[in-house]
Amino acid sequence: MRTTRVFDVANRLATATGTRARIRRRPEGGYRVEAALPGGLTDEAQLAILAVLAAADRYGHQYSDTAQGVWAEFDEEREFQE
Repeated sequence: MRTTRVFDVANRLATATGTRARIRRRPEGGYRVEAALPGGLTDEAQLAILAVLAAADRYGHQYSDTAQGVWAEFDEEREFQE
């Protein structure tokens, strides 16, 4: 089930970043997980974050002068009909 995967990624991302991961339903379907990135992450933490993001259909990094964060998106799982 796709939502189980989303919650797993959110939990792993929160653990890797040490911050809260937020899950949002995308208007076009699917889910988006976002987490803030604290300063001073170790190399090990950065590699853990990348490993978590690799499980997503799409992922990216957002940054501004005051904050940084990562996001991961998951498409809606379609029922396969024959």
